[in-house]
Amino acid sequence: MSLPSQRLYLGRLAEAWRRELENLATGNVVNRLWAKDATLWRGSDGQRQIASRNLAWLDLPERIGPYMTRAANLAAATKRDGLQDVVFIAMGDSNLAADALLHTTLQKRFRRLFLLDSTDPKTIRAVEAQLDLTSTLFIVASKSGKRIESHALMLYFLNKLKLQKVADPGRFFVAATEEDSYLHELANNYGFLGTFLDPPGVKGRYSSLIHFGLLLAAIWCAEPETLVAQAQQMRDLCRQPAVGGQNPAADLAALLLTAAVEGGNKLLLVSTQSLQAFTYRLGQLVGASMNKEKQGLIPVCNGFPKWLENYRRCCAAAILTMPDDQNDEVKEFERHLRNAGVPTISIEMHTPEQFGAEMFKWEIATALACAPLNVNPFDEPDVEQRGGVSAMLDVLSARCEWPHRTSRVRDNGIELYAEGDTRQQISTLNLSEALRTFFEAKHSDGYLAILAFTGREPATDAALQRLRQQLASSLGLPVLLNFGPQYLRNFEQVYKGGPSTGQFLIITTEPAEDISVPGAGYTFGQLQLALALSDFQSLVSRRMPALQLHLTQGLASGLAEVEQVIRKL
Repeated sequence: MSLPSQRLYLGRLAEAWRRELENLATGNVVNRLWAKDATLWRGSDGQRQIASRNLAWLDLPERIGPYMTRAANLAAATKRDGLQDVVFIAMGDSNLAADALLHTTLQKRFRRLFLLDSTDPKTIRAVEAQLDLTSTLFIVASKSGKRIESHALMLYFLNKLKLQKVADPGRFFVAATEEDSYLHELANNYGFLGTFLDPPGVKGRYSSLIHFGLLLAAIWCAEPETLVAQAQQMRDLCRQPAVGGQNPAADLAALLLTAAVEGGNKLLLVSTQSLQAFTYRLGQLVGASMNKEKQGLIPVCNGFPKWLENYRRCCAAAILTMPDDQNDEVKEFERHLRNAGVPTISIEMHTPEQFGAEMFKWEIATALACAPLNVNPFDEPDVEQRGGVSAMLDVLSARCEWPHRTSRVRDNGIELYAEGDTRQQISTLNLSEALRTFFEAKHSDGYLAILAFTGREPATDAALQRLRQQLASSLGLPVLLNFGPQYLRNFEQVYKGGPSTGQFLIITTEPAEDISVPGAGYTFGQLQLALALSDFQSLVSRRMPALQLHLTQGLASGLAEVEQVIRKL
């Protein structure tokens, strides 16, 4: 049975890579990982306890078979019972797996799959309009079950089924969670059709074999036995000695480590079209694991980049391809990287059924790379608790008003907000001058992250991608595009714990038509804005350069205005 292939081109970091690989071998790091030695990652007793409690993912190749078989059997039964569509509600790591698979041509067991990872009212309406609720299976995935966004979406569709006089609406729902979690309790209370419990000791971003396995077995027509065999084959390879070229995870770990220590602070993830969502999952794993204490690698992913001179001196690159994809442009970009001496790893996958095994390799490599950095890969010290969002919404429900704020600039339906040092540094003449003075403060080896609290539809995506490309060209820096609130569950640790070279542009808007959250006293649009404001305040409190652009006259016209302003900078 074949596995993904990988080839290394080490460029200007060849000597450093060999040194780091030898250090992994000398330190017996591979064997210590598989022995679940929590002292591999130095730190306090508390940090080691966190590591010790999160190493069960190494056993998943032996444990996921029955889990996936049960998922396949349940899916087959619901299909026989007349359920035709699936709505997958998730905000964390599992939604990235679903998004990656949605871009493939694999045959689905059900007629359609909708990934709902947004609180945008228009997006929710668009999904709902396509559904016959009584022939739809809702899968709610959340380890804790306390994520306000997932909970609100679950309540919304439960309520919709009740309004249709469905006697037992819970029988249209399945939960994927942890034992004794809030979602587990809700699933029991509402009489869910089924509940899939993650094994204890498996951190969300190290759960790829579970996430891809469940989705491939239950939704896509993949055989559990094949998925298990691939995972076990990858495990056996990744247990080989670090030196000798037989351990693909060790080779990859040495590249990640070298790039973080000596190669700059970015990991460029480039792929053919069907794998672009998969690169986002890779970026989330590497970034959230390695980015602590202002060190690590900023992943640049989920979109084909244009060449920037910045890449020559401060990045390593991973190139991912599938044989059936059109990959001439990717190959040309890879040649450009190699000619510039940028260290690259080229990975070819043959089928989407290999996604789980490939992610497992990256999980092992990432955990190995974190050891010499003295970074705990399983901790998230910079991720905010979202209590402030609930408090903000409680005030909104009671007083029917948001906390008072003063915009720094108002220009053509766009309100610009800035606080702290950034508020003092930017011009207030107009929007163009405010943005120009903000971008003038860029770090020479930095990046810009656009954090868009908007829905996902082709026109919006195209406008934001154009904005991203315009800014990358004018700034000469990588520009990342993330959508809220998803990125809060996937990339928050990356931005707040990693190298402090970023600038942040939060985009919010007024929904044209809002939707109430059942029993909550607020709407989905208000929930989305509260999450955006909470993260803006979090960035400000950390003295990170951030602007909020609030589009008061609608998303389309607001983005068009921002594009026009950026084009003239």
